[in-house]
Amino acid sequence: MSTSEFDIIFRGDIVFGHQLTEVKLKLQQLFKVDAAKVDALFTGRPVPLKRKLDEATAHKYREVLLKAGAQVEICPSDSSPATAAAPKPAPVRPVAPAPVNHPAATAAITPVTPIAPVWSIAPAGADLLPANQRPAAAAPVAVDLSGLSLRAQSGNLLDASEVAPTPVATVAVPDLVVAEAGATLSDEDHLPLPLVEIELEDWDIAEAGADLLREDERPLVVPVAVGPVDFGLAPAGSDLGQLKPQVKPLNPDISGLQLVDPS
Repeated sequence: MSTSEFDIIFRGDIVFGHQLTEVKLKLQQLFKVDAAKVDALFTGRPVPLKRKLDEATAHKYREVLLKAGAQVEICPSDSSPATAAAPKPAPVRPVAPAPVNHPAATAAITPVTPIAPVWSIAPAGADLLPANQRPAAAAPVAVDLSGLSLRAQSGNLLDASEVAPTPVATVAVPDLVVAEAGATLSDEDHLPLPLVEIELEDWDIAEAGADLLREDERPLVVPVAVGPVDFGLAPAGSDLGQLKPQVKPLNPDISGLQLVDPS
């Protein structure tokens, strides 16, 4: 068979972003078949949708099916996976004839060659178990709603008997009274306050700008040795490389403005 002929192979996969029900409906419209025949295509096995097409026609069919959501592939007809996946008929086991006296009547029994199972990938979302092997559906949970009731949207959801009482804080208030305005708040045992005696005989007022410390009271300042540096002053307005703020340009709406002739 010439390799210039190609088959369109479908394995039941759909294009990402499409829904399975929508893809099946579009395939029914394209091939003009009923839903049962379309469901038979989604078995996970390679199924040839079109056979022995030239390369240009095969690519046209592939583009149409991809738009419909069916993930198909183009394979040469002589090496199509649908042909390889087709189950081979089991060899017929010959029946030995009835025994006779002639020695040539005894025929050798041909051994049966076991058929290797054909495995494939099921479409996304398919149930891998047959109906008789699926677990039983969980029984619905019965919730007792007899103790529930509806209340108004505003207000407290708790009854008065269900609200915990707020504890009252105990505050110890001493025996205080308010004094008259201008009264002395201290008692006689603490009055009068002791005066601090300050000797001012050796004190004097220095001249404005005079140094108030003597030579032995001044801290020792060690001058910092600064070597020659190669820098100068930049002209006013120069860019010194500082970070500039991100200022969003204004875009005012001037649709309501118009120019008026000054004359």
